[in-house]
Amino acid sequence: MSDESPFESITPTNQAVLLTVAELARQNETPVQTHDLRKHCQVRLEDAETEVIGTISEADIIRSLYQLEDEDLVDEIHQSETSPTGKGRPAYTLAVPETTVYERIDEELHETIVE
Repeated sequence: MSDESPFESITPTNQAVLLTVAELARQNETPVQTHDLRKHCQVRLEDAETEVIGTISEADIIRSLYQLEDEDLVDEIHQSETSPTGKGRPAYTLAVPETTVYERIDEELHETIVE
């Protein structure tokens, strides 16, 4: 087991996703599904001058959420809502305190995402 904090190894895209989940949690808007999270990320990163390059796709969001879940930073919640294919759509919540996220994420990215 490594002593390295999960915050030290996550990519700028994952940091943006995590910060957006933290901000939505602060506003009591979690659990959040991937398509809604993508919209929030895109709006918040519209004018960002950070290492996050290009538009974040829903596939990017899903990959980030899987990685963040592996690091125990977000939790997947299965809701009763089902998709057209009959599968439940997972939603995500923050697994750590919002303040921890705000303290450990890149300051420039934090200023861009948190309003």
